[in-house]
Amino acid sequence: MIRLPTLSALLPALSLVLFTGMTSVSAVALSDEPPPPPTTPSPETGRHHNPALAACKKQADDQKLPAGSARRDFVKNCMKSAPPAA
Repeated sequence: MIRLPTLSALLPALSLVLFTGMTSVSAVALSDEPPPPPTTPSPETGRHHNPALAACKKQADDQKLPAGSARRDFVKNCMKSAPPAA
């Protein structure tokens, strides 16, 4: 038979062990959940995203064309020669 002082010493220790075990299990369960989806869409998935236009603008940037009619004409000619977007 277990004496009362032994029982009173074991109960708090047992409850502490059970509590820490439950919190570690819940922490592992929370870490397994997938992250929430992003709230802002990426700029590449916009409604008016055109990969050919982005490539032409990048070519104009690489050639360091200043803003104005020369750059606009270059992008316009580049878009004429680009394949149509799907």
